[in-house]
Amino acid sequence: MKILIVEDHQLFVEGLRIILSSIADEPQIFCANNAQQALDILTETPDIGLILMDIGLPDINGRALLKIFRAQGYEQPLLVVSGSESIQLAREMMDAGAQGYVMKASPLVELHKAIETVLGGDNYLPEDWKSMLGDEKGNAKSIAKHLKVTDRQLDVLYLLAQGHPNKIIADWLGVTEHTIKTHIQALFDVLNVHNRTACIREAERLGLLDQ
Repeated sequence: MKILIVEDHQLFVEGLRIILSSIADEPQIFCANNAQQALDILTETPDIGLILMDIGLPDINGRALLKIFRAQGYEQPLLVVSGSESIQLAREMMDAGAQGYVMKASPLVELHKAIETVLGGDNYLPEDWKSMLGDEKGNAKSIAKHLKVTDRQLDVLYLLAQGHPNKIIADWLGVTEHTIKTHIQALFDVLNVHNRTACIREAERLGLLDQ
């Protein structure tokens, strides 16, 4: 099995290598320490079967990168392995398309279980988080549906809120800059605003960025 680790701390990468070797039969492991490297590896090796990803990356946050993976059609099972114990952050990552969330501080047996669960086609969350994580799931999606904002426009909106220019957003999402401008204008029209700052402020007020 081919596995991609997206993590910028080499010591933790080596630990994951050991764990993966005990789970998969002779895994072929690829490592990326930033978002661009991860996208390059997926482009060159589209048959990767599992992605393990940290959230705190040097060039873009993990939530944005997950959105980019899904927008570009990469549907591999993805397990977030994070140093954060924030339930809200876990909710956001699962809503964005992750199949699991586990903390770096977890015992090895839990990390082992999380990887096996995701590889088996099921979602994984810490047991005591499951009920809490289900409470507000899909709220931003419901708001977007009511406003007739598409999933792709939500992706553009989130990257816009991260401060990325149109060209970078277009590169991340694999579309033309003209397409991004069209999506942004559609967002302006829906939100009744005339510039990027007002667009982001209104989206935050409405809860469109709480996804």
